[in-house]
Amino acid sequence: MDSHKANADELILQDHVSQFLSSKARLKAPLISFLRRFKERRLPAVIFGGTLRDLMVHGPRTEPRDVDIVVDGASIQDLAKLFEDVVVRRTRFGGLHLNVKGWMVDVWPLSDTWALRELRIGSRDFQALTRTTFLNVEAVVIDLTNRRRNGRQIYSSGFFEAIRTRILDINLEENPFPDLSAIRTLVTASTLRYGISKRLARYVVRRLSSTPLEYLVEVQLNHYGRARLDTDTIHAWLRVIRGQVNTQSVIRLPLEPEPTQLPLWKDYPDTARVA
Repeated sequence: MDSHKANADELILQDHVSQFLSSKARLKAPLISFLRRFKERRLPAVIFGGTLRDLMVHGPRTEPRDVDIVVDGASIQDLAKLFEDVVVRRTRFGGLHLNVKGWMVDVWPLSDTWALRELRIGSRDFQALTRTTFLNVEAVVIDLTNRRRNGRQIYSSGFFEAIRTRILDINLEENPFPDLSAIRTLVTASTLRYGISKRLARYVVRRLSSTPLEYLVEVQLNHYGRARLDTDTIHAWLRVIRGQVNTQSVIRLPLEPEPTQLPLWKDYPDTARVA
């Protein structure tokens, strides 16, 4: 990527994160207060993945579905004790799922990140964390607790290229939940209205074609709490992807035109929510 464009993109993300974390919106107050705990306890921590994607794409008024925080220098036992007032359960990835007055937060130690522990893809630092996501559009972290004079530290691995080209691709193929990764690809592509790379499309076809559609609904229920895509939609989209994968470099889902919507948020700031 051109260094000038890269710097400009990083400045945009830094600005959106800073605005989000300094918001005066009443709905965000519990989350922002909670996030201050990491700095107060001097825990090195970063915001990771989909939260930053939503802030980059939709701006600082967005309310992400959940927030992922990765911490260095603390064990899962330390974090469980520190956040015992908001812990709901352990996640399937080994972290903690928290409920902060309606805000869903996942937090886990850097050293417990699956790809860093099992695949040993790099040193166990925040920069290596960006190489652990399945999708390129989530391969980014930003410092939560150590803001520098020139802004918060950002590490990424193809994230800004994904945002600029509007194309989803594989960042790291190996993962413990391949069926979920394939379904999340379809959900993410449809939500963002992004294209899918040929490599990623072939992965999706390979994984989902051999999996019962009813099971893929169950996978969504376990992850999202609801089925974002029904069996008919999954079947139809797989057929479309198969038809394009050998002839197109970028595969497009058959989505309805995006509806035109009045900009009501101008009258009601800080109330936009991402589906």
